[in-house]
Amino acid sequence: MSTIYAVMSRSDVRGLLMRHTDAHVTDELVTAWLAGLAGYSLAECHAALTAMGTTARRATPSDVAGSCDAARDRPAGHSASAAIPPQQRRPSTSSTATTRREYHRQAGLRGIRNAYAAMGWERNPDHDLARSVPCPFCKAKAEVVCGPLSRNRAGHKEKRDPVTRMHPSRLERARQTTSTPHAHKEIAR
Repeated sequence: MSTIYAVMSRSDVRGLLMRHTDAHVTDELVTAWLAGLAGYSLAECHAALTAMGTTARRATPSDVAGSCDAARDRPAGHSASAAIPPQQRRPSTSSTATTRREYHRQAGLRGIRNAYAAMGWERNPDHDLARSVPCPFCKAKAEVVCGPLSRNRAGHKEKRDPVTRMHPSRLERARQTTSTPHAHKEIAR
């Protein structure tokens, strides 16, 4: 790979790293990046890191080199955002992030169930029941384990049950919700 631009110096690479990445800039890191970006100009590397946006903080020399190569192959006048790989672009809407979060939450629950089944362990039905509602004591959301809080701001004390790892008031609320589903729906209207 030859270029008409001058080869980057160590101080150029150090400046790029300090400006665009969160990495602690050591001599070994500068040497690795200098070797990985051999043949690329400072301007090309700077443009590639700038086009990456916030993902540049975690970029590697091969990511930058790939972006530089893509920019060289692209005809002049095309947008710089085409150099960013699609998997590194941020989702455009919050619904995409919510859908992705829900998908991964469901996958995590399936994985936990599979691990319990593979080990021959039995899940505690009270734990699953309590996780179905938010905790009135520590304010943990539904499907989230209660925090280790034993006294809330109002001064009320409530220790978590060591078996279910939930506050007793949460389990109580879950039992009330399942015993009277119609009353819960009427309140929600």
